[in-house]
Amino acid sequence: MTATGTGAAWRRWTAGAAAAGLAVALTACASNAAPADDASGEAGGSGDEKVTISFQWWGNDERAALTEKAIDLFEERNPNITVQTSFSTIDAYIPKLATQIASGSAPDLFLMPMETVKEYASKGAALDLAPYIGSVIAVDDISEATQKIGVVDGTTYGFTLGTATNAFVYNPTVWKAAGATLPSGSFTWEDLLEAGKKIRANTDGKVAAISDPGGYIAWFATWVNQNGGSGWTEDGKLGFTQADLERWFTLMQDLRDAGATTDAETTSTIDQSMQNSGLARGVSAGEFAAASLTGAYADTLGAENVALAPLPSDTDNLALSMAGTNVAAISSKSKHPEQTAQFLNFLINDPDAADILRLTRGIPLNAKNYEAITADLTGADKEVGDFVQEYSERFVDPDPLAPPGAATIPADFTLAYENVIFGQMSIKDAAADLFSKFEATIK
Repeated sequence: MTATGTGAAWRRWTAGAAAAGLAVALTACASNAAPADDASGEAGGSGDEKVTISFQWWGNDERAALTEKAIDLFEERNPNITVQTSFSTIDAYIPKLATQIASGSAPDLFLMPMETVKEYASKGAALDLAPYIGSVIAVDDISEATQKIGVVDGTTYGFTLGTATNAFVYNPTVWKAAGATLPSGSFTWEDLLEAGKKIRANTDGKVAAISDPGGYIAWFATWVNQNGGSGWTEDGKLGFTQADLERWFTLMQDLRDAGATTDAETTSTIDQSMQNSGLARGVSAGEFAAASLTGAYADTLGAENVALAPLPSDTDNLALSMAGTNVAAISSKSKHPEQTAQFLNFLINDPDAADILRLTRGIPLNAKNYEAITADLTGADKEVGDFVQEYSERFVDPDPLAPPGAATIPADFTLAYENVIFGQMSIKDAAADLFSKFEATIK
C-alpha cells in the first residue's frame, strides 16, 4: 500500500529530509486550541495559530500507509494542527530514540518499546498525562488493565496503541506439500525440528521451516515463560539464569543443525521489516512475529499462504498473552502537549481512526471500537481475531515492565547470538558474557 494525499506526501518528504540529516524548521507557535470535548478528537485545533507536532514510531510499510491515512483524517478535522511523521524498523528505531532523548530532542509523540518504559519514565523523558486524562484523553471505554500498561509508580506516562499477542506465522502451502505436521496448540520444539527436515528435503534444501528466532530476546523470553521463568520480576530483577541462556542457544543450535532454521548468512539478512522477512522472501516457511503483522504477510504471500499458530512449547504453557505492543508517550519537552494529547486521543479513541487502522497496531484499546470492527473482519484481520479467540483461555499475564537500563538489552542479545552462529564465541562463553552484561546494565 502507498500513502496518498498531499498531507501524506509532505510528511514522507520531511521524514526523508530528517533521515538525510537536514534540519526541518518548525516555525509554528503555541496554539490556544480548546481540548477535545469528546472521544472523537474532532474538537480543538480551531484557534487562529497553526502548530506542527511530530510523531515517530516503528513498523512496516503497511502500518505506515494506514497511519498516514488516519493522520490525513485528523488533519482534516483539525486544520490548524499538522502532524509530521517518521518511522523505521525497530532495530534502527531504538538507538535513534535513545539519542533523541539524551539530547532533549524527542518528537512530541513517540513510541517507547516495552523494555524502555521504566527507564525513560525515570529519566523524565515522558510527560505525566494526568492533566489530560478525562478531559483531552478519554478512558471510559479502555479497561483498567490496559490503562496500566503505561503506568509507572502510579503515574501514567502513556498509552499503548494496541494490545497484541505473538504468533508463529507460517505458510501452510509449503508445510502441507512437505508432509510436515502443521503448527498448533500442541506443537513442540521437537516437532519443529522434524518439520524442518521435511521442508528442507521437499524444497531441495532451499527453504527452512522458520527464520532463525535465536537472536531476539522476545522469543527467548517466551521460551523462558513456557518453562516457568520470566523476562523480569516485579522488583526489577532478571527472571532467568545464565543456564537458561545456554539452554536457549543450544536449542537453537539443534534446530539450525537439523536445517529447521535459516543458516547464519541468511539469518544476518533478516530483520523485522517485511522487505527483509525470511517468510516474505520465501527463504523460510514461517517466522515468529506479532500477530498484528498477519495482514502484511498476506499482502505479500496471498492470504491462502498465511496461517497462525502459537509458538512451539514443550509444556502446557504456550506463554501467550495480550500485552502492550508499545507505550505512546508525549515528550516532556513538547511545546504543544495539549495538541499532542488531542492527537493521541484520536489514535486510541476515534471510531473512524479505528476503522482505518483495524488490527495493524494490534487489538484497539477502545472496547467499543474493537466491538465495532470485529463484526466485519475479513481476510488477515479475521485470521488474527480467530486466533485470539481460539487461544484466549490459555493466555497468561504478560511479564512485568523491564527495569531501567534495559534499553540496550535487545541489541546485546542479538549481538551475542550472532557471535555464536558465526563461530566467534562458544555457547557457554556467549551466555556468560551476555548474562554479566545484563546484570551490570539493569539498575
